[in-house]
Amino acid sequence: MTKLAGALLLVLFAGFNLPAAGADEKRPVDAILIMDSSGSMKATDPRELRKPAAKLFITLLGKQDQVAVMSFSDNAYPITWLTALDSRSNKSRAIQATDKISSKGVYTNIHAAIARGIELLKDSDAKGRDPVMVLMSDGKMDTGDAAQSAELRKKIMDDLMPQVKLHKIKIYSIAFTQQSDQELLQQIADASDGRYALAASDDALHKAFTRIFEQSKEPNMLPLTENQFVVDASIREITILANKKTEQSKIFLESPGMVRYNAQTTKESIQWFESASFDMITISKPEIGNWKILFSDNDNKAYIVADIELRTRFAFSTEQGAQSLDITAWFKKNDEIVAEKELLKSMEVGLEVEHPDGTIDKLSFQEVSPEGQFITRFKPTQNGIYAATVTASSKTFQRQQIFSFRSTLPIQEPPKPAAIPAAIEAPVAPEPEKPVTEPPQEETDIFQAVMIFAAINIVLMLIGVNAYFFLRSRRNRSEQNKQ
Repeated sequence: MTKLAGALLLVLFAGFNLPAAGADEKRPVDAILIMDSSGSMKATDPRELRKPAAKLFITLLGKQDQVAVMSFSDNAYPITWLTALDSRSNKSRAIQATDKISSKGVYTNIHAAIARGIELLKDSDAKGRDPVMVLMSDGKMDTGDAAQSAELRKKIMDDLMPQVKLHKIKIYSIAFTQQSDQELLQQIADASDGRYALAASDDALHKAFTRIFEQSKEPNMLPLTENQFVVDASIREITILANKKTEQSKIFLESPGMVRYNAQTTKESIQWFESASFDMITISKPEIGNWKILFSDNDNKAYIVADIELRTRFAFSTEQGAQSLDITAWFKKNDEIVAEKELLKSMEVGLEVEHPDGTIDKLSFQEVSPEGQFITRFKPTQNGIYAATVTASSKTFQRQQIFSFRSTLPIQEPPKPAAIPAAIEAPVAPEPEKPVTEPPQEETDIFQAVMIFAAINIVLMLIGVNAYFFLRSRRNRSEQNKQ
């Protein structure tokens, strides 16, 4: 037995007297599936793929969660009220409710759907539960009256969204087509700190539901490498979501003992749900070792229920004006932090962050606290929604957890000039000088001297001319007297 295996057994069967994480725990969910039943859905969802996608979401929820199913067209019609999923019969009842969604409605009253959802969820937060709406629509706000539709569309944001925020309800909106009111559905999701998705293709719809499940529940998962995953002794149940390449594809699972299972397998520990675009397989007490998903597409999922869980907590902080995200990861068993040094020493814990523009950063958890917590820091550089994946792995033990967060970076303003002390009056800025129209002083003196000299010369000339004419006049009179 290796040191790691020995450490794992210690973790499985030994008790720990360490502080519990507490604040990170996800609360039970109260979820309402609000499904469009207008007549246009016959064209936008002709194979009614929204029904198996909704069933997938309900199946993935836990025993502590509650779910309601609501249909809407001209108005909102609850098919089931909030139902606890604490028994097989209750979960079956909720799943079967999705089959009652029709495509016979005339209009698309999104206002009525959200208003009714608020009525059902307004007390959830006060009861210690996370209220969630999943709103699916293929159209625009439409009551048959253009003026009324425009008024109700405005009231969604002005009247209903403040109530959504008050009751801490998150709305995950899904548009079925490019012709949907994507702007409104995006605004609704953003205002409630939910998420928006466009599911315009068959395979995009159930993937949108899995993302909603991951974002609202942050479940423990197993990382998949080339559609293979490792099951350890602490895993009690695993649910595999395998995407189909085509509708005719047949999915198989191969166990560590090289036994193959498919949808026709009859085994008490295996439940197999088959649909046109995906298969969902739940296995109780799965065999320990390496499993393979065969003949499947990519982007598959493996959700687990285990005695040892990977937990994460993230919190924003501001350091010297720069926003950063402090991320802590640890392992939990029976509500206690696992601090087994041999296990932690052999564990590689990494973080992959997808930016809003699709670029990806990979970071490592460099620090391990004495309490068994892995710590790292990430600094967002863009505004928008980030997707983050924490993966912990060793040779015989793997865990993964996915979460998302929204970053709103402060707008950088230009630096302000230094303030002038109150005791010193700021000098009054002089008015701008007028253009100089007079010559400089030196040029003025020369000019004045020249003008004086010219004036004297003119005076002398005038005196000379007058003297000339005076003398000439006297000479003429003298000559006349001699004659």
